[in-house]
Amino acid sequence: MQRVIYVIATYLRKNLIFCDSSKINIMIVKYGKKEIQSYLEDTSNLEGVAFALYLPQTQQELVSVIKNCVKKREEFTVSGGRTGATGGCIPQSGVVIALDSLNKIISIDQKNRVISLQSGATQKILEEEANKYNLTFNARSTEELASIGGVISTAASGVRGFKYGSIRDYVVSIEVILPTGTILNIKRGQIFAKGKMFDFEYEGNKYKFELPSYNSLSIKSQAGYFVKENMDLIDLFIGTEGTLGVIASCTIKLDKLILDIFDGVIFFQKEDKALDFVEEVKRLKSKKELDPTILEFFDSNSLDMLRSRYSFVPETAGAAIYFEQEVGANQQHSVLFDKWIDLMGQCRIDLEEVVLADTADTREKVFKFRHNLPQLINERLRRTSQVKTATDIAVPDNHFREMYKFYKKKADSAAIARLNFGHIGESHLHFNFLPSTDSQAQAARALIKEFCEKAVSLGGTVSAEHGIGKVKKPYLKIMYSDKEIKEMAALKKYFDPNWLLGVGNILDKEDLG
Repeated sequence: MQRVIYVIATYLRKNLIFCDSSKINIMIVKYGKKEIQSYLEDTSNLEGVAFALYLPQTQQELVSVIKNCVKKREEFTVSGGRTGATGGCIPQSGVVIALDSLNKIISIDQKNRVISLQSGATQKILEEEANKYNLTFNARSTEELASIGGVISTAASGVRGFKYGSIRDYVVSIEVILPTGTILNIKRGQIFAKGKMFDFEYEGNKYKFELPSYNSLSIKSQAGYFVKENMDLIDLFIGTEGTLGVIASCTIKLDKLILDIFDGVIFFQKEDKALDFVEEVKRLKSKKELDPTILEFFDSNSLDMLRSRYSFVPETAGAAIYFEQEVGANQQHSVLFDKWIDLMGQCRIDLEEVVLADTADTREKVFKFRHNLPQLINERLRRTSQVKTATDIAVPDNHFREMYKFYKKKADSAAIARLNFGHIGESHLHFNFLPSTDSQAQAARALIKEFCEKAVSLGGTVSAEHGIGKVKKPYLKIMYSDKEIKEMAALKKYFDPNWLLGVGNILDKEDLG
């Protein structure tokens, strides 16, 4: 029988030792800022604080560490791939529990097209394993080094969301460790709310709690807890940003791998022409004449930042659209390709300024064109020691033009470098300010708040995919009433009565009222 011995050296625990009759396993525990610095940061540039880092090697160790934190009333933050943009994995106190070593593929079912894996496994690991069986995870987020647990915790989506949506629709089951150390194995389709009330029994424990009174938006949104009438329990834990429980493992639905794909970057002299083109693509999509997986936008400032690395960006380009088109088993490559060419001709696009890619090398080049922009933004912010100041706003399609004009009007009045890019297919853009001074950063944050207020007034969300984390908490109260915030806080307290897990994410203890 295993038991846990906590060895005390001075006032710090140096190791957790698990003993059985055959072997001794020593958990890795680190102390000191230099030792744990890489776990105190993500792409938001927010600075973290913690006195210890735990690196459990097994799920048993993970459960034991969580129980020990609860016993000692120590706040703990779970860390995955640290690719987030809102500081969700960055501790502000207590300890960090990193899931790096819980990164194994458990099984893959080729016939039923599902894969089971530990939550520390990256999307790259997932995709490489799936590809061995001619399968793929279409709803993966943009960053391949993001952990699958982190992606589920933020209900993330990526550039392919225009066709495939977010990970929420692909999660078959999750194994959740509650802050008490209790483990829930939740399978989709088994436990449902009655209206806004959950009342069920699991392995001898009774659970009864009420959901917040609001209903989540029908558009792409990852702001606050997901709530619907008669919802599935699994959907409550997806997107909770490490505040209700720790996802230890999961099972994900896969799709058949499509190898016949072409994509490209289309350049426009004026941004309005790019927006017109997008509207036409959406019209054709609604008529099922085109079905692109990706539809991304870059404004003139985005192209200025990319031009130094990509010589194919025309000097006269004022905007660009990046698209990807899959060719299904019942479709012909040449027919789809010609439809895109015809559309470009109808929109009077100069084909000399279009980069079309239908080979692996050229497709990789075009993909990196999109993927490198966030990296360039983060590098610039690090050089100026500024925290990321950007929107993650989505609005209903019929209000997109109005939102876009509002961005332009407000940004033109501010003498702060900025750029606008993102998932235009879902009426979801990332407007980024690039402040170089603290005073500019303060002004930028005030404008971001105005953008959020405008979006909410149009029926939109303050966070479409990155979540709230710690950075975007002020904007959550634009979207929800004090009563609704209090209801979310009460739900967290039900699962985390000591308020120890993911402290500072989405909510503050003061929100309990």
